Amino acid sequence: MNGQTGAIRVEADGDIARVVIDNAGRFNALTVEMWGALNTEVRRLVAAGAARCIVFAGAGESFAAGADISEFERERSNRAQVTHYHENHVRPTLEAILCAPMPTVAMIRGVCMGGGLEIAAMCDIRVAAADARFGVPINRMGFPMALGETELLFKFFGRGVVSELLLEGRIFDAAEALQRGIVQRVVPLEALEAEAMATAGRIAAASPFAQRRNKEQLLRLLRDWSPVTLDERVAHYDFADTRDYRAGYEAFLAKQRPRFTGT
Repeated sequence: MNGQTGAIRVEADGDIARVVIDNAGRFNALTVEMWGALNTEVRRLVAAGAARCIVFAGAGESFAAGADISEFERERSNRAQVTHYHENHVRPTLEAILCAPMPTVAMIRGVCMGGGLEIAAMCDIRVAAADARFGVPINRMGFPMALGETELLFKFFGRGVVSELLLEGRIFDAAEALQRGIVQRVVPLEALEAEAMATAGRIAAASPFAQRRNKEQLLRLLRDWSPVTLDERVAHYDFADTRDYRAGYEAFLAKQRPRFTGT
């Protein structure tokens, strides 16, 4: 998707796809059109099934500043519009990222606020540059976070962190974000791309079947906190019937690099 209101670009690099949020003149704030395009592109990558890892990044010097404030009057000025915005644009896009069967990496620099932080939070691994800043200071604008989006951040980061983000409107620097578990890794700005892409490369080199199954398990534990049942445990042992399982242990015994097919 391209246009004066920003773009979502997809760049392929072998088994790795990079999804770039591009509205650099506005710190990559997302318009309604961009939310829709992001949803479409993620679902297209999932349907194609070629990528073994998706890296999310922002154009220029920021990750994403959240919603484009210039659209509020036109797109979010009353209850019906707000409902439509969150339930038909934001929520489906976050779900598409969260539920992608291939692992996802957020490559974060500069501003990562509001909806940008939500996008990053949906990714499995978040790598940040030392200049990154994180927050959701919408209480200063007079409205709360949408409940479904609060639910996800609460489950990922916990009550204390989300309370600081929402009630205090706290802006975390990269070091604080690492300490509180908002990101898993912080590197110097000049090392960010190399570290994020190396992370994606390690992911892509693994068994696609194992990665899909690991993500299924993580989503099950996120969505349903009840104990895993015997039937669930036994069903997951079907990995022993796959080609990847045999290829993996045979290569290990032969001291060779395995060739995984995802089957």
